[in-house]
Amino acid sequence: MIVVFGVIYWVAGVGMGMGLQAGGNLVKADGQGFVTAIYFSFVTALSIGYGDVVPLGLFRIVAIVEGAAGLLIFGCVISKLVSRRQEELTEEIHQTTFEDRLDRVRTNLHLVFTDIGSVQQLQAEQGVLPELVLRRLESTVRVFRGELRAVHDLLYRCRVMPDEETMDSLLANLIICLQGLTDIDNALPIRSSNLNLGLRSIGNLANEICGECVPHAYAPVLKDSMDQIQELARKIA
Repeated sequence: MIVVFGVIYWVAGVGMGMGLQAGGNLVKADGQGFVTAIYFSFVTALSIGYGDVVPLGLFRIVAIVEGAAGLLIFGCVISKLVSRRQEELTEEIHQTTFEDRLDRVRTNLHLVFTDIGSVQQLQAEQGVLPELVLRRLESTVRVFRGELRAVHDLLYRCRVMPDEETMDSLLANLIICLQGLTDIDNALPIRSSNLNLGLRSIGNLANEICGECVPHAYAPVLKDSMDQIQELARKIA
């Protein structure tokens, strides 16, 4: 931009005789005049304006346009540098949040698996589960439903896609928990309303995790696990 405007000032001095004035004299159409025109274009674009070279006639408006354009371009450059840094910081925050979310999902799924195992053991020993254990099961189902939704979001709505090894581990935990809930549910004489609602919600969510509808990046490697989850979901729902 600076070179283009400098050429305009210089050509105007050649063709019109009214481009720039330096020291009370018109800038000549020679090599020194070209250097002077480029110099004036630089100080105008940078909004320095020493005043040793001045535009004449209509080229005052041209100088104003160049000065405004220089300010706009400078602002755009600064904005781009700042936005780039903001994007990097945002990406770091997303990555940290993502890793924390994965850790929380893993931990809660392990707790759900432990609770389901305890309920299965009591069910095998006593046959009919006490009211307190049923309430604990309802709480476990609610926690599991939340973590199942988190895994669902990781597959479909997450900005940062988990690697295949991580997803394989999460899906394996889901299968274990779903299988445990299926075994417990089959042995229950009747579901409570809260338990029925929780299991139905789990079934609907898990039914959406399948090799045909999940992002194609996962389907080839994890399709079998997803299809197994979908089959268990139908039994629970």
